[in-house]
Amino acid sequence: MRLCRVTGSVVASQKSDQLHARKLLLVAPLAADGSLLDGAAEDVALDPGLSAGVGDAVLVAKEGAVVAQLLDADAPPEALPTPANVVIIAVVDEWEADGQLAR
Repeated sequence: MRLCRVTGSVVASQKSDQLHARKLLLVAPLAADGSLLDGAAEDVALDPGLSAGVGDAVLVAKEGAVVAQLLDADAPPEALPTPANVVIIAVVDEWEADGQLAR
């Protein structure tokens, strides 16, 4: 898992049925103090319905297994898996690191 900041959104007029009604957001990794990590690549993350938006701090999982556990656990066996490997699992209000509060 990684703490990230939502930096933008991805608009797709055509997308997989499993992504219907779910947002795709650009996320950038954060340092413990809340600043963006220098030189770190952004990812496109699936928001499964948490209503994250630009500027929000989010907790992101970067594993297909997490997507399967969160989004596909109740799907019928014949259903296709959700085509994502980066998923937002929490919108973070604040955190503390080295005695400093960050948001």
